[in-house]
Amino acid sequence: MRFIRSVPILSRAFVLFAALTSGTWAINITTVDIPYLIKAGSTDPIILDCNYELGNSSTDGLVIKWFVNQDVLYQWIHGKVPTGSEEFKKYIDESFKASNDPRTMYRAVKLVKPSHELSGNVTCLISSMYGEARAIRKMLVYSPAKSLQLHHPLLNKTANRLTVTCLAEGLYPRPKIIIHRDRKPIQFQEQRYKNNTDGRFTAEAIAVLKADKVKLPVIFQCEVSIFEANYSFIQEYVYNGSQVPCFSLLILTLNLIVFKRY
Repeated sequence: MRFIRSVPILSRAFVLFAALTSGTWAINITTVDIPYLIKAGSTDPIILDCNYELGNSSTDGLVIKWFVNQDVLYQWIHGKVPTGSEEFKKYIDESFKASNDPRTMYRAVKLVKPSHELSGNVTCLISSMYGEARAIRKMLVYSPAKSLQLHHPLLNKTANRLTVTCLAEGLYPRPKIIIHRDRKPIQFQEQRYKNNTDGRFTAEAIAVLKADKVKLPVIFQCEVSIFEANYSFIQEYVYNGSQVPCFSLLILTLNLIVFKRY
């Protein structure tokens, strides 16, 4: 058993020795292009790319693998058809070619309507019989609010209490939610967060005010934000004391895609 297991090691050592003595260059990653921030479901072309040089070495055993955290995203074995993993195949355009050079043709991954599931540490690994090289970058695929509801305030005259609630759904990563009165944060409010089975979050804020201290009309705002994504969504409600909603909507969003090149 020891002899059988040692054969590949000796073979690889011989290849490495031959490469060194023949002047063959090791694999060298020249550029890494991975989006730092992506909006989930984006229809814009999203390319993950690791360009590399093989020097004088051949393509023997050349394999390109991409990972999201510890999970395989994509693999190309030189001379074969590239494949996306079963878990992430629905987000990958397997026909995409990064170049016409047969040594690097399928090195990159083209994402199609990516999901928050692809967030994390993204790794490209290039290996051959002559060595390997890798690069790791962090990528966040954020999900904006699927819905944001700032409910009509509930007045309890007996308890002299005015309750304002806001609910945001479908966000990733975990957001921050806060209710404002006349554009200033309400001091006493409670936030609740729920991590749903699909990995996205539901956020709820509940603020309670002394009704006789509220000067009408008053503007309530609910803001949900994701700091890492430079994303903010605000809904505004004008309350005049009646039970008939006086409603206005203000949406402020900032969706930023930053590409880092190394």
